[in-house]
Amino acid sequence: MIGAVDHPHHRTIVFSENVARYLLRGESYLSRSEFVLVAGASGREVLDLAARERAAAAVLGFDLGDLRADEVCRGLKRSLDHPPVVLVVGPGRPPDAARRCREAGCDDYLVSPVDPPALLTRLASHLGIHFRIHPRRRVVVPVSYGRVIREFLGYTRDLGEGGALIESVLKPGPGRRLVLRLYPEGQDALVLPAVLLRARQSMDHGQNLLGVQFPDPPAAERGRLKDLIGRRI
Repeated sequence: MIGAVDHPHHRTIVFSENVARYLLRGESYLSRSEFVLVAGASGREVLDLAARERAAAAVLGFDLGDLRADEVCRGLKRSLDHPPVVLVVGPGRPPDAARRCREAGCDDYLVSPVDPPALLTRLASHLGIHFRIHPRRRVVVPVSYGRVIREFLGYTRDLGEGGALIESVLKPGPGRRLVLRLYPEGQDALVLPAVLLRARQSMDHGQNLLGVQFPDPPAAERGRLKDLIGRRI
């Protein structure tokens, strides 16, 4: 959610309005990771919000109208007990813009215009979370696992090029490597090596939700996976 309200139980990311277009793509993912986005219209407003919201991070454009990003960064790093991570999106030239920000304690400087997934990936890295580059689509297909003996695992809730969310009565341990077989209607099974990242109980069905990643799908299967996701959009 974007807004200037107090969220004491959330981790907050404060950003300047001139970088909103870079962050909006990742808003739903950041929300699932229990982060709240809060926008500031000026440098002073960013400083006030960061102090009030106990921000974990700040993402700033270089020119904030009343202040420059390096001035805001210096204020954030010096005035807060737990200084937030600060990322700045600014010009490549003149080079003194990047230098000023680094001298002020900026954790990362990205040259504008920046690719949104690149910014979100860097932000996630600083926050210690994994950003999902490939979007997920609502795709429900049955799934089995096993290299030789195949056992029913469950049904996908959503599916992307990089992984899937699977609803299952089973709860394997995180880090387990699986060979998954997805069964699209009227097609041969789609065979994908996977790693289980997380498992949690589903609140609405009493089963488990398994988050799996496809680290390196074979080229042929990657193409079929893209086709399957494309047909379900």
